[in-house]
Amino acid sequence: MSYQQDLTICRELGERHGEGRALNSLGLALQQVRQFDEAIAAHQQDLAICRELGERHGEGQALNNLGSALQQVRRFDEAIDAHQHAAARFTELGDTHREGQALNNLGSALQQVRRFDDAIEAHQQAAARFTELGDHHREGQALNNLGSALQQVRRFHDAIEAHQQAAARFTELGDQDGEGQALNNLGTALQHMRRFSEAIDAHQLAAARFTELGDTHREGQALNNLGTALQQVRRFHEAIEAHQQAAARFSELGDHDGEGQALNNLGSALQQVRRFDEAVDAHQHAAARFTELGDHHDGGGQALSDLEVAEQQRGLWRVLTGRGRGDRERPSAADAPLAAELAPTPYVPALPAAATVPSAYMEIDD
Repeated sequence: MSYQQDLTICRELGERHGEGRALNSLGLALQQVRQFDEAIAAHQQDLAICRELGERHGEGQALNNLGSALQQVRRFDEAIDAHQHAAARFTELGDTHREGQALNNLGSALQQVRRFDDAIEAHQQAAARFTELGDHHREGQALNNLGSALQQVRRFHDAIEAHQQAAARFTELGDQDGEGQALNNLGTALQHMRRFSEAIDAHQLAAARFTELGDTHREGQALNNLGTALQQVRRFHEAIEAHQQAAARFSELGDHDGEGQALNNLGSALQQVRRFDEAVDAHQHAAARFTELGDHHDGGGQALSDLEVAEQQRGLWRVLTGRGRGDRERPSAADAPLAAELAPTPYVPALPAAATVPSAYMEIDD
């Protein structure tokens, strides 16, 4: 029997408790198939019934699930309100487990509106609740989200500790997906602290986990982040390979934003080994991907700026080597990195923006 049929029968019988449960289940199912507006309506109706019947526990669940659906349609202020009220209900009832879930979801919504200090507090409280309960899986989720928020306020030492703890929890549990996400986030924090060798290890392990799981999207993210770390230690040939693989993964998925970022980072690595024609091509393709998305400022603006630099460096190289415009051969120096006089300000790709870091893990209660 479908949830919709369940709901119809409960309404025909005037069974309000059953109607509320059916609406909750229907809302969760609608979220799974990404029908978020319909899910919001179902959770709102469930909430109204729970309040009518004085079901405080059901009210908390409806609020938390409603908040998760609201986040998916970027109605973050309403989501924050819903998760706050859900946490309050569960606190009153002494339901520590669901209080932790609501707090963790609250933190993810607060991160989306850049209220990072509030998000840090919410994720810390969530992690503490799950630690008390011995729920290491959700503790790991809260710690990983905490680390992402700490990175946003540049508390990188604390972020590294949080991501390391999260990765350890997931490793203990054999959760390769959670472990991969924590390791990838750990790598970005380590890059900020210029601990590049450790960052490379973290991103390589993350990419391996996602490859094993067949998660092409997160594999692409990890490979792109790996490439940025490899560039920092001047391992440009390996960086080129990592960015090429990342771009291929995103291209397979039709993710033009991810593909654009990977192509732009690929262009920067190609510049460093004097493969200027290929670098120009990469930046041009990156700019095209962002243009298709209507991104003319952030990613698109960066790609166009980097394209201009690559064209200038290509022109300077041709003058110094006497190569013509049609000559696409690489220099005879076996792709040696650029000398300082040819690259007075070597391009260092920006670390992945917050949007490319895996989004906060949102729990929805069934």
